[in-house]
Amino acid sequence: MTTAKREGENVIVTIPVEEVHDLRVALQPCPCKSTKSHATTQLRERFVKGLGMAVSPKKSATAPNDQSGS
Repeated sequence: MTTAKREGENVIVTIPVEEVHDLRVALQPCPCKSTKSHATTQLRERFVKGLGMAVSPKKSATAPNDQSGS
């Protein structure tokens, strides 16, 4: 089940992992040649990229592991 909630100035959306691929496909650019909003295109691209990073996060070799427990 997909949910959304507001936390201060942010909206947190939860999507089941098994639905992420379908959402990413649905958000791909429209193949038609009609005029599109550049801002909407950029938002779609950032959202798709963020979903991909959330599903397959790459660990940075230079990022320290925070094991302080805080």
